[in-house]
Amino acid sequence: MKSIRTLAAAGLLTLTAACGGDTTEAAAPQAAPTVTTGVSLKGVCPDTISIQLSWFPEAEYGGMYQLIGPGGTLDAKTGVYRGPLADTGVNVEVRAGGPLTGNDQVTAQLYKDDSLFMGMLATDEAIQNSREQPTVAVMSYFDKDPQILMYNPEKFDFKSIADIGKTDTPVLYFEGSTYMEYLVGSGQLKKSQVDGSYQGSADRWVASDGGVVQSGLASAEPYKYGSETRGWNKPVSTLLVYDAGYVNYASSLSMRPELVTRYDACLKEFVPMMQRAWVDFLKNPGPISAKITEMNREIGEFWQTSEGLNAAAVKTILDRQLAANDSTGTIGRFDETRVQKMIDILSPIFAAQNKALKDGLKPSDIYTNKYVKDGIGL
Repeated sequence: MKSIRTLAAAGLLTLTAACGGDTTEAAAPQAAPTVTTGVSLKGVCPDTISIQLSWFPEAEYGGMYQLIGPGGTLDAKTGVYRGPLADTGVNVEVRAGGPLTGNDQVTAQLYKDDSLFMGMLATDEAIQNSREQPTVAVMSYFDKDPQILMYNPEKFDFKSIADIGKTDTPVLYFEGSTYMEYLVGSGQLKKSQVDGSYQGSADRWVASDGGVVQSGLASAEPYKYGSETRGWNKPVSTLLVYDAGYVNYASSLSMRPELVTRYDACLKEFVPMMQRAWVDFLKNPGPISAKITEMNREIGEFWQTSEGLNAAAVKTILDRQLAANDSTGTIGRFDETRVQKMIDILSPIFAAQNKALKDGLKPSDIYTNKYVKDGIGL
């Protein structure tokens, strides 16, 4: 299964690509990085902490770019953004993914490239690869997966995904999306109505006058279809797949298990920095959001982000509590019951696909809350 962003955005070809470029230095910073520590990580962490993303720069990754701040440098050919980690004595590089890494899963990249420290991947991907390419997540970047099904409110009045299944309305999605196997297997949608031929284009939606249901992300498609989609530019309504019982953690910061052990002392300091960076970005997203738009323009691929899209993404993340504190006021923790539910949901699905999971797989194989610091939250 590809990452949600690779699946949900790969075909948004209605966007106009900007011109590409070679390695370029970023413009002068508009604001300083907010992560300052007074703690030296030299000799504790790798000299360069490399983080692999699953897609081009976007607001959903704002906290990772916040670690560097807007004054880093971008290699426009590779999509790698680099800079010092405040006053720690080490550097960070955030590597864009998707087409820039051949649309490989982030898990595959972690096992292919030994220079990577961690990557952002979802719980369902970690479960899928638990046997051959295990990973351990050290922080949940999103509490709720932003995966949605969207519909035209002028034609439909769905209150739940199960309501869609009570009709014959076509549901367009990317083939290979495991959440759809769950929705069909749990009886919320009918196998006869789901269509895995979707590639991200708005063409069929527009041609049918919003007569289909379509997959997307809460932080992207509602704004794009409301403001940036030729032939539409009207509101859409959305339903979170999370609310249908697929309680996936999306974009969790994950590592190969042996690296978690090797860099235990590093993670005790670095994970709280990531928590603060995520909180600081959501409190003041402007400087990094502007840098994200600039980076995509310099990379010059079909994926482009507007200031309006970035602002809408942050608003959605907060309004729909896609990022949220736990009961102790802390951001970034995993819930054991939720991870076990995902194992229970996915075990029969992957068995039917002849994908072997780790024998006796349990939640503690997938994540650890050891490094998340109490009290750092929104």
